[in-house]
Amino acid sequence: MQKRLIALAVVLGLGASAALAQDASTEQLIKFFRKKNNIAPSAQVTVSGLKDSVIKGAREGVLDVGPPQPKKVPFTLSSDGKYAIFGDTVDLTVDPSKAVMAKIKLDGVACRGPKDAKVTIVKFSDYQCPFCAKGYATMEEVLKLYGDKVRFCFKDFPLGFHPWAEPAAIAAKCVSQQKADMYWKVYDGFFQNQKDINPGNVNEKAWSFVEAAGLDKAKFDECVNSKATQAAVKADQAEGASLGVTGTPSFVINGRLLVGAQPIDAFKAVIDDELASAK
Repeated sequence: MQKRLIALAVVLGLGASAALAQDASTEQLIKFFRKKNNIAPSAQVTVSGLKDSVIKGAREGVLDVGPPQPKKVPFTLSSDGKYAIFGDTVDLTVDPSKAVMAKIKLDGVACRGPKDAKVTIVKFSDYQCPFCAKGYATMEEVLKLYGDKVRFCFKDFPLGFHPWAEPAAIAAKCVSQQKADMYWKVYDGFFQNQKDINPGNVNEKAWSFVEAAGLDKAKFDECVNSKATQAAVKADQAEGASLGVTGTPSFVINGRLLVGAQPIDAFKAVIDDELASAK
């Protein structure tokens, strides 16, 4: 390995010592990370994406860990290979909340409230989750309290151990495809009648919430049976995961993450702070 690195370094004009230092430092990084995190010898740990860091003289990359439990760990490494920071390198001149909101797609998403509201709340939720039902009730209070000062958007994050959560999400989006404002009828219906819903009747229940609205039942049935909106549900989940969402309900308030069925005072603290800073 060392001979190959020296040969490569000579070809690139880097010098043998630079190549060896790079190899030795990343090997030491992996060794340290394994011991600190008690990574089994059988689990693979490799470095990828090694490049110059935005911090002058340092390098950064990603530790690829696994299987059996794969994960990616960003790191920054000092020029001498003696010091490392595990985690993302952040630009302190960039507003972190705006950076988070920039990652959230809201076009075509079920939202209530004006687009120019000073505060946008994005909820990642699971229709079968009992804590999400509590979060639903609290959010209704929040929306009544703040009115047009707040825009509220809903994203699906069905958990794998809730058997009717994903079918419910698919059904709600199928309704929205026909008439966007009817989405909220299904949204209210699922949370208000959570205890009466099961995997066998979830589509029937979804339709019952909007049956009087004159939608096309055949189109609805085709949509849910073919899982035509499943990709959109998965996209919501992937987006939530990219923001650090791991459980439900999770709320992103102007880019600030609030996790769990929090009391209304927890929402007020964040919303009032955002409204005050927007003046």
